[in-house]
Parts: sequence; C-alpha cells; structure tokens
Amino acid sequence: MAFLPYILVILLGVMPIATMTIGGGSALFYLIFLLCLVRCFTRTGGWRATWDSLKGYTGVIAALLVPLCAIGLSQYAHGIAHGPSLERGLRISIGFPIILGALLSINPTSLRNVLWGIVAAGWASAGIVFWLVFPTWSRPNTPQYNAVGYSNLMMLWLFIVLCGIGWTLSKRPKFEKHFKALTVVVVFTGFVLTQTRTGWMAIPLFLFIGMWLFGQLRHPARAFALLITGVAVLVALGSTNEALRGRVAQGVNEFQACQGANATADTSVCIRLQLWRATSQMIEAEPIFGLGSPARFGPELQARVATGVVSPFVAQDFGEPHNDMLQMLSSYGLLGGLALALLYIVPASVFLRRMAATNSTPVRVAAAMGTALTLGFAIFGLTELMFRSMHNVSLYVTLLAWLLALSHRMRGT
Repeated sequence: MAFLPYILVILLGVMPIATMTIGGGSALFYLIFLLCLVRCFTRTGGWRATWDSLKGYTGVIAALLVPLCAIGLSQYAHGIAHGPSLERGLRISIGFPIILGALLSINPTSLRNVLWGIVAAGWASAGIVFWLVFPTWSRPNTPQYNAVGYSNLMMLWLFIVLCGIGWTLSKRPKFEKHFKALTVVVVFTGFVLTQTRTGWMAIPLFLFIGMWLFGQLRHPARAFALLITGVAVLVALGSTNEALRGRVAQGVNEFQACQGANATADTSVCIRLQLWRATSQMIEAEPIFGLGSPARFGPELQARVATGVVSPFVAQDFGEPHNDMLQMLSSYGLLGGLALALLYIVPASVFLRRMAATNSTPVRVAAAMGTALTLGFAIFGLTELMFRSMHNVSLYVTLLAWLLALSHRMRGT
C-alpha cells in the first residue's frame, strides 16, 4: 500500500483546518487511527519494525498510559462508567502509540508537508475572525470553540508557521519564506481581533523558544534584551486595539472587585474565581479518586450555591472549572492531575533535548514546534479548558505524534 503515506499526510493536514472551521475532528481522528493501524502492519518489516521503532519512546508511551489508568481507576472506585471519559483516555493512551508508530515509517520530507494544513488553518481562522468582526469591531462568536480557545489555537498556529520558516517545502524557497511570514502577520492580526487575554500569556514562552531555535541564546544578555523587546513590541501592537485594551483593564478591575460581598459577582474574571474556589472544595472532598467523571461537576456546583461559593448564574451556566488541571484533579483525583502533568512534561522534555544545537535544522524546527505545542497547551489550560472537546484531545495527540516523528534525530534529512 505505497499510497497510504500520502493519504495520511493529506488527512493530517486536513485536521487543523477542520478544527478551526467545520469540526468533524472525531471522525477524522478515527480514520487516521485506522489507517495508521493498517500502516503499522503493512510497512516494510511489518509490526515487528513498528515495535522496534517505538522502543525509543517507551517513556512517552508509558506517560500517556496514565490518563487511561487514572480514569479507569476513578470510575472503578465510584462504581460508575462514563463512556466519554473512557474514550478520551483511549484516544490518548492507545491512539498515540499507533499513530506515532505509523508516522515513524513515513519519509520526513513528505511528512513535513502537513505544515501546509496548519498554514491553511491559520488563514481560515483569521478570515473567519475578520468576517465576524467587521464592521462592528465586536468580539467574534467563533465556530467550534469559544473565542478564548479559538484564539489560543490561532496563537499556536502562528508560532508553528513561524518556526516552519526553517523548513523548505517547495521549489521556490524565497516565495515560501515570505508567504509564511505573511501568514504569521495575518494570523496575529486575527488573534488580536478576538479580544482575548489568555493567549498573550504564552508569548514570552514562544519568543524564548523562537530565539533558541534561531540561535540568539548563545549570548544570554542579548537574548534577554531581545525577549523583553519582543514582548514589549507585541504588547504595544496589541494595545493599538482599543477593545482589547479595555478588556485587559476590565479584567484587572474585576479581579480586584471579586471579594467580600462581591465574591459571587457574575463578571468574566470573578466567574473563573468562583469556579476555582468551588473546584478546590471538590478536590478537598475527594482527593484520591475525584468525582469519577466531569458529569458530576454540575450537580456539585449547584450544591454550593446555598453556601455562597458560587452564584446561581455560575451554577446554572458553567459545567467545568475553566482550568485543565483543576478539571483532571476534581474528576479523577491525584492520579488524574499527575496524568495531565505527564501529558505535558514528558514529551516536552523530549522536544527540549532535541532542540540541542548538535541536531540538524529540520529536527530542531520540529522540536521547537513540539515544545510550543506541549508547553503552550499547559499555559492555555491555566484559564481555559483546552481539553473541553474530544476533537481537541485528538488534535493534541495527533500533532504530538507528528512532531515526535519529525524531530527524531535519524530522520532529520
């Protein structure tokens, strides 16, 4: 089945586009998983070759088995079975090694072309934001995700495309480089117009990774100055948007006001603080195994209206804590929190090692993208539930496998 790698590259490129536009990520993920499973058996050397190629990733695979274990143990302890939770665990713990095993068998030159799907996702998402914003300049009601999750992914796309300037994928390298740079500018403009605040927290990290990738960390003082200057320039550009500037000031005021008699005020920031206080109480009540599933979060929230922890509006309209770590701790206990930490940290440590200057440029580019993916999701998850939807779980797992395959040292040609 010599054509299978090309089909997989196309489908992997379609996934980011579908994520930002029409959805359908679950069906696409299962199609990719099925084809990857076929590839694992039909590649040269068959399943034994796949098994051998995965031996260097036993630590990552073991780390990604923990989510399924945490979910299963929590549900067993409570005597319940929550299908969606188990499916999330299966996508991470079983889906990841199968997809990685298949992608490790595909020529990296071909596999890098998945980047064009991310470029297209950037342009599509920016175009959607422009369409929704004009002519009123109001905050857009984005498809598939709320504006926060949508803008977070836009920030990730623009940084991956920026790193992708280090890859040459076409026969016109100069035009390609300029087109990628233009994509970064367009997507950043769309990101600013979403008027969200969470994505800005990742900018210092992304700038640091970018300087490491492009060699500026050889001079620490100069690197620090560039980092501060870069953050200042981007913040200055963002502050030219009056609506965004107003939202930042509003957020500060809401944080200061959310205390005492106003601790249950129904403002954007105070709602998050209420959710975090209530979730902390749930974790204290069920620290070992959690609630068993996210489905119990809503009733637990309702029970805290009478005690003044949350407002009736928050209890009625919010069914999650707007924080990935709190979600895992409250739903599946301490092992759930550990599972999420491992989901970020273990692959991030692999990518960071692969960013070493001794590796080839194509490998270091993929490693920089992977570092941004893992640590970026960790930062985004502080104030937003990035793993709220099933297709975001699929997106993370698939991109993780893609970038691990491309950052493999022996495949950097």
